[in-house]
Amino acid sequence: MKTVHVQTELPTSADRVWQAMQHTASFLYVTRGLFGFPALAGRTDPIREGECGTGWLMLVHLVPLSRHTIHVVEVDPAARTVRSREHGGFLRAWNHTLHVEPAGENTCRYSDTVEVDAGRLTGLVALAAAGIYRYRQRRWHKLVHRHLLPTGPRYAHPAPVH
Repeated sequence: MKTVHVQTELPTSADRVWQAMQHTASFLYVTRGLFGFPALAGRTDPIREGECGTGWLMLVHLVPLSRHTIHVVEVDPAARTVRSREHGGFLRAWNHTLHVEPAGENTCRYSDTVEVDAGRLTGLVALAAAGIYRYRQRRWHKLVHRHLLPTGPRYAHPAPVH
């Protein structure tokens, strides 16, 4: 097992990010361009502790990478933490923890921590995981700027006409 931890500061409240973390639409948004998980398309209800599902993980939305199983083992509103246990293909384990905490007024610290076991490929997969989570966190910044700013979504504040 190898552990990868990546974090970033987001310019909005931890509560706003926590609400978004509980919806698969946010997951699909932050992984867009990298991975697709068609089994989650169209889902609107929040994730629930204990639910488990298996579906195709699609590389760049086109190439079937593997059948991937996600088991949501914890959704903790008090700690603003979601934990999943995942596996599929060459991944024996992909244990993911998503966490957000306040870091100041209208600022929060978001982190992804994953424990990876891919047998002899674990080191390589851990390097890939670090890149995946850096990408996802850039997408979190985009999501925050478009929809989760403390003053409301950016589209609700049109630029002044000169």
